[in-house]
Amino acid sequence: MWTDMRLALEIVREAARVAEREFTERRFRVWRKADGSEVTSADLAVEDLVRRLLAQALPEDGVAGEERPERAGTSGRRWLVDPISGTAGFVAGRPEYSVDLALEGALAVSALPSLGVTMAAGRGIGCRIFRGDREEIARVSTRDEVNGARVCLHGKKKPVLPQCVIVDSRVSVLNLISGEVDAVVAAGSGLDEFDLACLPVLVEEAGGRVTVVEEDVVLATNGALHDALLPSLVARPGVEPGTPGS
Repeated sequence: MWTDMRLALEIVREAARVAEREFTERRFRVWRKADGSEVTSADLAVEDLVRRLLAQALPEDGVAGEERPERAGTSGRRWLVDPISGTAGFVAGRPEYSVDLALEGALAVSALPSLGVTMAAGRGIGCRIFRGDREEIARVSTRDEVNGARVCLHGKKKPVLPQCVIVDSRVSVLNLISGEVDAVVAAGSGLDEFDLACLPVLVEEAGGRVTVVEEDVVLATNGALHDALLPSLVARPGVEPGTPGS
């Protein structure tokens, strides 16, 4: 696992440098995909770099990326690449975009290039946050009371959480695994496997829990609040909560 982690960190850091150069210089092209979402030449440049580096180091592994066709592998292992998570914000000039790489179900690295932060986690080896040259162990908060819990909401659906304090943040996963907020809800955001590739490993290795409640409703918490918040996200009778990632 440590060998894979070191490789993933090297790849993501190199990809993050490319993404940040594109973000800073603002020379990228933008167009819309068939589903109406934006994609940029920067997305393609970053994904192509990640794929090339993975192919050089691990030619037998499969790779699936958000912008390019999947490359099947023979090892049984599959990497997921979200070259620029938050493309709309990237295009608009907001610095909270990320570069995400995950070894499916086992390892996750997510960089926030403009903020100088990288999050990395692997099954059984914990979760770490790198801020420049400083490394810290990521741990979720210990709050176990819903009243006053700090919750980040994302997406078009807004669950009713009257006892909670709603926190506005575009780096909510970082906030959650560093204990600055207690839960994150993404609802109606059109999430796909690339958006969720890093989330379970990062949060669970920091001590939290993740549940995909419905196709586009996800709850991530510090663990202690999970069962108390989960019923608020079941949108209608007959919809059962999904299986937690842990």
